Amino acid sequence: MEAGTQIKKYRSNMGISQEELAEKVYVSRQTISNWETGKNYPDIHSVLLLSSVFNVSLDQLIKGDVEIMKKNRSTKQKSKSSITTAVYILHF
Repeated sequence: MEAGTQIKKYRSNMGISQEELAEKVYVSRQTISNWETGKNYPDIHSVLLLSSVFNVSLDQLIKGDVEIMKKNRSTKQKSKSSITTAVYILHF
């Protein structure tokens, strides 16, 4: 699950608006919207504040994103290895 989805889920469960959440974590409403739509991710300071506001662990808040990042990283590494192999084959 993406961080934006988690943020929106916890915000909705609390029954607060993006504006209210923004005030609690010291950012703009537009920043909250960008997080929730996946346009960007919160910085570590904001993640800590969100965890506190939502009263959830950091794992609960972002664990799904860590798994997605690992998967993406693995895919990129495989792609890079394939390209390197192809270059070596073409070179010889």
